[in-house]
Amino acid sequence: MRSRVFQVQHDVFVDPELRARKIDLIRKARTILDRAKEDNDRQLTSQENIHYEELMSQVDEIQLELDSAYRARTTIPEAVRDSAPSGRTERGDGRFFGCELRALVEGSGSGSYVAPPEYGNQAWQLLAAESVGLASGFTVIPTDRDALKFPRLGADVTAGFYAEAGTITAADPTVTQITATPKKLAAITTVSNELIADSSPEIIRLLELSQTRALALAADLDFFEGSGSSNHLTGLKNVSGIGAVSMGTNGAALTNLDPFADAIGTLAQSNASATAIVMHPRTWQSALKLKEQTSGNNKPLLQESAGSGSQGVQRSIYGIKVYLCNQLSITETQGSSSVASSAYVYQADQVVVVRRKEIEVVVNPWRLFNSDQSEMRSIMRLDLVVPNPTAVVRIAGIL
Repeated sequence: MRSRVFQVQHDVFVDPELRARKIDLIRKARTILDRAKEDNDRQLTSQENIHYEELMSQVDEIQLELDSAYRARTTIPEAVRDSAPSGRTERGDGRFFGCELRALVEGSGSGSYVAPPEYGNQAWQLLAAESVGLASGFTVIPTDRDALKFPRLGADVTAGFYAEAGTITAADPTVTQITATPKKLAAITTVSNELIADSSPEIIRLLELSQTRALALAADLDFFEGSGSSNHLTGLKNVSGIGAVSMGTNGAALTNLDPFADAIGTLAQSNASATAIVMHPRTWQSALKLKEQTSGNNKPLLQESAGSGSQGVQRSIYGIKVYLCNQLSITETQGSSSVASSAYVYQADQVVVVRRKEIEVVVNPWRLFNSDQSEMRSIMRLDLVVPNPTAVVRIAGIL
């Protein structure tokens, strides 16, 4: 099965019944892909692949009817129309490269063009690869609700040994509740239709990748340092109850790996396992310079492993994968220092991202019609919660 990337199409649904059939077919096709992904991300079986191709062929047939009906009613700006790729394409790694803009959601006012549901999932996968937090293994929970409630266990149930027929003492756990309320993260770009028509590679594709990176960087900033106010997420730094390791009253530079050993031990004491370490590249640079503390020995404590050709450089401390995030601050205040940074050691599956909707990609060639420009907008809604804050440790005050 080939990953499908559709041509840029600016159609208006002139037949609601036909549109509904198209949406239903795409949802059925997406169910096949989702089922395989949930089953250890396996390949489609021969029967599933045949069913998927049949569904998408029907989608193509309906799209031809919609396009024909649309062309009979109206025209679109030439520059936008000519920006469509000549056919379906895919990147060598199987990810979507083109901007998929089949209108599955009707426009309003001056009109809008929205990517189909299956593209939102592919765009999310591309964003997840760009985002350090998501790549580190955060648990992602999709939802259709405006808010999602999670139980937080403050203390475990206690158990004990009793004599025969002895009365068992009740030991209720401490349970509280936290609520995830997905917040909107968005990016918008204005581009001239002349540039859309004349650019090679197509500017729409470049804008797609640029906006995805922008969303990923903004998400990472809030995943780790979000204040929780003014429409921001509550990042790990500001989650109440997480573990802490300090580099001292006024901070300090790394001289050994003890702070990371302390963080890993702190997690273990709370029955959590460290699966990810996130730090600023400046911190990793300092860590790479650490040497074994033996006389006459200049051997570094850490080394970056080349890994395989497909894996790239591998970083780890005590066998735990290290992720570098340049969104982490290097101007934190620690006592008299104002150039400190933090590193985070955590059990990644205990950090939960709640996703309200797929990424929505919209190109609107009409609102700026009088200046011959188009707008491209990407929107997603998400929140971050930590039901088990003791599964996260912050190392603060790294100079």
